Amino acid sequence: MARLGPLACAAIAAASCGWARAADLPPAPSLPPASGAEEEFSGWYLRGDAGGGVNAAAPKLEIAPGPLAGPTATQAVFSPSLSPFGMVDVGAGYQATSWFRADATIEYRFGASLRSGATDAWAGSAQTGNAFHADVASFVGLVNGYVAPVAWYGFSPFLGAGVGFADNRLSSVSVSRPERNGGFASGSRISFAWAAMAGVDYDLTARLKLELSYRYLSYGTATTGGADAYRGLAGPISSRNRLASNDFRLGLIYLIGEASPVAAPD
Repeated sequence: MARLGPLACAAIAAASCGWARAADLPPAPSLPPASGAEEEFSGWYLRGDAGGGVNAAAPKLEIAPGPLAGPTATQAVFSPSLSPFGMVDVGAGYQATSWFRADATIEYRFGASLRSGATDAWAGSAQTGNAFHADVASFVGLVNGYVAPVAWYGFSPFLGAGVGFADNRLSSVSVSRPERNGGFASGSRISFAWAAMAGVDYDLTARLKLELSYRYLSYGTATTGGADAYRGLAGPISSRNRLASNDFRLGLIYLIGEASPVAAPD
């Protein structure tokens, strides 16, 4: 039988000593299993926005003849214009996943002025030039959905769309004529409204987001009441096409509650 040399004996002795010491050490801590979920907010939120809108297309106006106008009466509207709006809104919504949320908003649009020129002639009279003016305000209610597929250093770009209604109101309606001034009664009309949006959210804190967005809003038509001063010669002035606006908004979103696990997208 072969004898072990001095170096082999020393190696066996060192290994035996190491094993004896290892047996005295506590067991190594176990690592938690890997999880397919990450901490993301899922729950209710409140929001508020402010901004301005610029008319996307010139309104097309028409004057309906009044009951006493007669068959020879002629009326026309030309060069209409609608000034920019201011707007504020409030709403509430739900963050369903890390990439999808939905909310409902109610909005007040104010400060716009509708102006145009107009002409009329009654029963063989000479044609008369007029200047038409009205203040425009709208209440808009929308249900919106948003998709934000990526997030990067607190920034979340998104796309969105909404549907709802608009209550468009014309008030302080007046007509300036060479021989005398007149006016129309205020009027309102409720119309279908829809919107398409794009923007970006930024995380100010764990619960507060700043949102900057662009929105195209189609919000229906508008009308005055009857012509008070013309004693039945002119009917309402109304828009023949849908009003539309390019809106730019800045808002805050406040998340209610605590973060909860949401499955990370595959």
